[in-house]
Amino acid sequence: MTSIDLLEPLRRRRSRLERLADQFKALERGRDELQRSIADFKAFRPEIEKGKIDSLEITATNLSRKIADQEVNTTNLNRRLHGANAAKVSPLVVWKYFTAEQKQLRSEAARLVSELASAKQQLSKDQGTLDKVRSDINAARKRISDHLNFDLSGSEMRLSSLGPEIERLRAAHAADSAELVRIETKIRPHTQELDRLKSELATLNADIARANRFEQELSSAANSYERAMIHKECEEKFGTGSPKQVINDRRGKIRSLDNNIPKLERRIREELQKLERTIGHLLIDGNNACYEGQSFIGLRAISALLRELGGRYKTTVVFDASIRAMLKTDTQGVERALGTTVNTHVAPTKSAADEYLLKLADQDNSAFILSNDRFAEYHDYSAVKSGRLFRFLIADGKLMANDIDVAVNF
Repeated sequence: MTSIDLLEPLRRRRSRLERLADQFKALERGRDELQRSIADFKAFRPEIEKGKIDSLEITATNLSRKIADQEVNTTNLNRRLHGANAAKVSPLVVWKYFTAEQKQLRSEAARLVSELASAKQQLSKDQGTLDKVRSDINAARKRISDHLNFDLSGSEMRLSSLGPEIERLRAAHAADSAELVRIETKIRPHTQELDRLKSELATLNADIARANRFEQELSSAANSYERAMIHKECEEKFGTGSPKQVINDRRGKIRSLDNNIPKLERRIREELQKLERTIGHLLIDGNNACYEGQSFIGLRAISALLRELGGRYKTTVVFDASIRAMLKTDTQGVERALGTTVNTHVAPTKSAADEYLLKLADQDNSAFILSNDRFAEYHDYSAVKSGRLFRFLIADGKLMANDIDVAVNF
């Protein structure tokens, strides 16, 4: 397996984090848009908008009249210009071209061209203004229509539902991000060591290849002087003049690396497998965790474990009914001892916690059980079939659960 394949779970988790981030950012944008829409609705005054429309319609009417007059004027100017141009003669008709009448016609035509251009420019400007006014009227009417059709109650309900959804996604992103950082931090020394070992392996193979070339050169050397020079070069490079010694030494080291690299890769895979599961709920077999070997230690280990976990998971502790007698307290006493941050349950009188734990786990595929019981007789339960069972060890005043990366003193 290549290192790229080995670290694929990390890439999948990073992609999942990116998707979660995109989801709650999209919801945040939706929330912001809803807030703006609701605020705009409440601030909107239809009567003011209707007044604007009335004023704009008066402006539009006046502009329409002005434009109609301008169009008539432009038509007249065009007709007069056409007449003046028709009366002008070509400069080739010299005897007539320079007459006073022709000079006046050319002057009149030039004036009409200028006046017509000015009239067309004003007409275009006024037409653009009219188009803008009509667009403003339509926009104002649409604002009134949108206001009348706006579902304020539905929008406020949607807005109120977005908050918890955004926080749920944000919390999921934060939890996944923290888990990713924790795993990356934990495997970083292993991946660095793996890279070092693979680099060392490449160097050893390169040494063998060079030593083999020295061997070939020795075999083809023409005389003792050439062989002596080859041995000298070998010694300068490897500290020994014997290529065979180099080859044997490097092969021995490679055998060691070939043994150690798969072990290290397996260790990395085991750590990365933890990224493939989502622990939403940790169910603890309470009585299991009350013993160090054969010695009853009460709630010391469980309390230390709960402090170490903090709020990493939703946590539930389920005890056998016998815990009440063992701790010389009632169910409420057990609950008080573990605090309010954990759900604590004690099985009914004369019953064990095992099946209750399994039933709770079967309600949620993200629920895992921390117990040293094998539950062989409960093989039909989903948590057992899917392997959602974590082991732990209590020894020397320490509770250790490798699957959740916990080692805590009590």
